[in-house]
Amino acid sequence: MKESGWKGVAQSLKRLSVVGKQKFLKLKFWWQDFVSRAKELLMVEGGTSLIFVPFFLFFAFSEKLPLFSLPFLFVFFLGLGLLVMSNYRFRKISLRSLSLKSFEAFKWDKVFNQMLLEGEKAVPNLLQILQARLKFHLSLSPDPVSLLAIFGLGRLKAQDTVEHLVEFIKTKQVPVAEHVAAIWALGEIGDQKAIPALIPFLGDFRSVLFGFYETKMAFMKGIGLTKEEFRERCRWQVCDWAEEALMKLSPKIVTLFRKVVEEQDRDALFELAKEYRSETIAALTGLLDGRQKEWVFNAVWALRELKAVDALPKLRRLARRASSPLREYCQKVIAELEEFSRLPRAVGVGEIELANLPAIPDPSAVPTENLPRPATPEKRSD
Repeated sequence: MKESGWKGVAQSLKRLSVVGKQKFLKLKFWWQDFVSRAKELLMVEGGTSLIFVPFFLFFAFSEKLPLFSLPFLFVFFLGLGLLVMSNYRFRKISLRSLSLKSFEAFKWDKVFNQMLLEGEKAVPNLLQILQARLKFHLSLSPDPVSLLAIFGLGRLKAQDTVEHLVEFIKTKQVPVAEHVAAIWALGEIGDQKAIPALIPFLGDFRSVLFGFYETKMAFMKGIGLTKEEFRERCRWQVCDWAEEALMKLSPKIVTLFRKVVEEQDRDALFELAKEYRSETIAALTGLLDGRQKEWVFNAVWALRELKAVDALPKLRRLARRASSPLREYCQKVIAELEEFSRLPRAVGVGEIELANLPAIPDPSAVPTENLPRPATPEKRSD
């Protein structure tokens, strides 16, 4: 009797656990729906109302706040309101392009899998999200929707979107993590047209701040990384992502650039600059902000060899903060480049006005200097 009683209790507990799990899942989905709707309401109402907060502060605390602080408060809250409204507009366009409702915003990972299954049919929708991000790029942190759209274009190898991705990585207002996602996507697509846009990032030593949990999951989901691989890439800088992408497009460029910054290889420098001179100068100028002293010294040397006058502002800043002997070498290079910049610019053939030049004499022509001139008729006097 006692044994059967314990079995009954165990079965009752088992039934309760099953019912509890079902209730918990319902509560979980209800909470996600509630949070999504609350966010949307905050973005719509809160973003608009934030613009009017300075006026409220003025009337409520005008006696306590100094007058000179009011313009700063107005600018701050106005910028904050525009930031929230920009993110809201971007999210609305994203939802509309993927035919989702506002309370389904938490299902981005499932939408991403669906886009990959649709293949080329999904490219216009993903491109629409990318273009919306370019238009409403005011953001303090990377957006997981934007990241998954970029990763989707890379996974689908959308050749027609290369120009849009190149424009995206040239937009400085976009968060660094989204720049990195676009760099990765260009490497996956494998179009040679992306090479000039990627080379300058070889000298970009910015760290990638992944920020929120959603951003980390978007990277792991988008690229297909394990937790260990993602932890390794968290230590990468932008230049590491650019090098990985260029290794897929043109490994020779990475090899030449490495020889320049590691070995001061003059032949490699001029071979690289022969086709990508301005891009190489941009990458070398970026290296001046790095912490690896040998690379910084070799970058100064390479800029000197290329007569890179455009790098003078960065070289002057480096000379002010660098220690000896790098400071003395920078000062020497700066003096040479300043002297070179004062030389008269070479005039191209197309800039010469040929119409104003004297005609070349014809050696076979008869000289006319000693021939008699025709007499001029005298005027009759009335």
